[in-house]
This record gives sequence, structure tokens and C-alpha cells, in this order.
Amino acid sequence: MAIQEKLATGRGKFTTEYPQLGTGPVDYDDAVSEEFFLAEREAVFKRSWLKVGRMEQLPRTGSYFTRELSGLGSIVIVRQADGTVKALHNVCAHRGNKVVWQEHPAEESAGSCRVFTCKYHGWRYGLDGKVAHVTNEDQFFDLDKGALGMPALHCDTWAGFIFVNFDPHAQPLRTFLGEKFVGVESYPFEQMTERYAYKTRVKGNWKLSIDTILEWYHPPYVHGRFINPDVSKAEKLVPPPDSYYYDLFTSHMLNSVPGPPPLPPRGAGELGPAKRDQRWIYKLLRAGLFGPDDIPDLGALPDVLNPGRIKSWGNDAYWLFPNFSVQIWARNYYITYQYWPEAVDSHSYELDIFFVPPRNAAERLAQEMTAQTTIEFAMQDSNTVEATHSALATRANRQFHLSDQELMIRNFHKVIRDTVAAHQALGKK
Repeated sequence: MAIQEKLATGRGKFTTEYPQLGTGPVDYDDAVSEEFFLAEREAVFKRSWLKVGRMEQLPRTGSYFTRELSGLGSIVIVRQADGTVKALHNVCAHRGNKVVWQEHPAEESAGSCRVFTCKYHGWRYGLDGKVAHVTNEDQFFDLDKGALGMPALHCDTWAGFIFVNFDPHAQPLRTFLGEKFVGVESYPFEQMTERYAYKTRVKGNWKLSIDTILEWYHPPYVHGRFINPDVSKAEKLVPPPDSYYYDLFTSHMLNSVPGPPPLPPRGAGELGPAKRDQRWIYKLLRAGLFGPDDIPDLGALPDVLNPGRIKSWGNDAYWLFPNFSVQIWARNYYITYQYWPEAVDSHSYELDIFFVPPRNAAERLAQEMTAQTTIEFAMQDSNTVEATHSALATRANRQFHLSDQELMIRNFHKVIRDTVAAHQALGKK
């Protein structure tokens, strides 16, 4: 039986279950307007919880890493003696120099220390950011050393992910996330410490990048060479629109998708002679876009996975407003995606893939295959973003027509626009 017939559910459309979204054309000016970009930075990025790392990056007291966040500033994330984590603005209380950096001040760094020392005049700071030493202190005038330090910003963790918030009046992280994330927190993220990281700069608005993976409408065309060079055959290999699951809650979203079952164990001689063929390589290494075919045992998993009870479940993608996604795969690994705007027409794109540590060469090769295939698909998506932004920038076409399976794109842009409008309305009061 063909995939389209096998996975079809016969349910109706999804978008109409969220009447606040409407079904009309969507204005994409929010992706090309310089004015909107600046307003968005103030309303969204300076007032939302933003994921900046994982607890595994801070294994012991004094472990730290820096993040250089365009338009927001440089920050230091550091583990405290009691096991908690602090986030500090990376700026010296003396003359405003960046405190923590290595060879190049614009590059991110990581390490471990007992105190942070400013390279300019030697002022030192404890792990809590408070001034611990002032060089030639007696030469200053009425210096209140106890009141000085590297300013802190809000920092908290969820499921081992470290979040910061630049808003002094930020709501608690768990309030921001909402109750639907509580069950996901018990997923064993901490077991998957084998990380494959990919980072690039994309010449296009950050929201357009997110749009590319908020729907599964494009794969037969953007990724046709991987699925099947014959488009008519590729179209039939993509699950039908009614086989997916969507849940839009507060500002966040969830999308569950079907995926192929893992290959059965391979007997001796079954693979046949070597071929210059992608499917043959997948069978050789027992891995592909949907992960390794030999699935590691993670123990009991939370029952919140696959909430739509999809037949042949592939993954759950949780979207955390505004720029972060955690994609939990049925084959027991996870991927995170994050998008950091730099300008209205460029952003930094980070993709990280996490597996349990491989036990042998075969598992390592299967993870490599999954990672390389994922990154290849990501680059194909990014290529489309640059083509889309360059066309949108002409403003020859300002309205776009979204299908039912693009409802998350409709919701995402609405939430961004509503957040900016609400912030601007507050400023006028």
C-alpha cells in the first residue's frame, strides 16, 4: 500500500480549529521591513526567554561559556559553586571593556576559572559577577566596590537547556513555557551527549528560515533529489497532509510528523554489490534522515511523546517562541534549531544534533550519516530562504496564500506581529 493511502486519516482541515488565525492571505512585510525589524528586536528578543546553551557545557564549578548575541550584547554563562547557573553581561564595571574573551573579542569562548579578569586593567570578578579585586584601589575616589560588578540578567533552566531573559521584569521561565512543557522535561536529554553542531549565516530574514521547517509541503521539490528525482514519484513518498498533528498553545507550537519504520536487521550478503546510490549507502550504514535504524535503549520515555498517536511516528517538534525548536525523534535522538537575527536580511542559523555516545564504529557511522543528511537538508532549506528574501525585498508581491498544512507559519507570524503591536501600544500609554 502506498504511503499516501497507508497514513491517511480522513480528518478535516486543521486551520479552522484556530479561528483567530483566519484563512486569508498573509502580509509578509514583517520579513523585509527595517522598521519592523527594529521594533521586533525591542518587543520580542529583549523581552523573551532565549535558549543559550546546555548544562553539559558547564560540567563543574567555574565552567563558563560566552554568547555573542547580535543586537543584544555579549553575555557570560557560568556555573556557581551550588550548582546553579548565572548569566552576566560581559562588561567591566571600570571602563566598559569586554571581560571574557580569548584571541578575538568578537568570538565566543569557553573554559573554566575561579575568577574573571579584565584584560584591560586587571579588575577581577567572582563567579557571581561581583568585583573581587580593583587594581590600585587606593588611587580611586570614594569607590563603592561592593556595589560594582558584571551586571546579571535573568537565567534559568528547563530540561537541561539554559535560558536567559534581558527584560528586568521578565516573568518566570516556567510561566513563559506553560504546562505543556512539564511532561517533556522528563525526556532523557541528558543521556544524549554526543553532539554534532552546524552553524552558518543565512542572507535572509530569520522568520523565513523558520518558515521552511514549519511545514512539510516543500520536500518533494526542495529535497526532490534525495527523495526521488522524479517529482511525480517524490510527491507520492511524502505523507498526506491529514497524517500530521498540530497543537498551537500560547506563543508556542507542537508539530508531530510520520516517519518510516527502521530497517530490519540485515543478513549476510543481503546488501548486494556496492552501488553509487544514496539508498544503498543508507542501507549500508543503516541510517538516514529519520535517524539510525538500530535504536538505542533510553529506558522508559514520557508518555507525552507522539500526542496525536500518529501511525509510524517520526518526531515531535516543539517550537518555543521566538526562535528555538526541540525536535524529539522516534529513533531516540534529538535536534535543536535556533535562529538569531543580525539584520532584517541576515541571521545566524544553529543546528545541533544529539545522540547517546556510540558504542562501536557502526553506531558512530550511523550517527555521522544521520548528521550529514540532516545538515544537507538544512542547507537546501537555507538556499531557498535566500531566494525567497531576495524576491520579497522587491515588494512586488506582499501577500501570500497559505494552505492548511502551513498553519504554523500563519500562527508564527501572527504571534510576532501581535507581540510587537502590544509592546508598541504600551509605549504609547
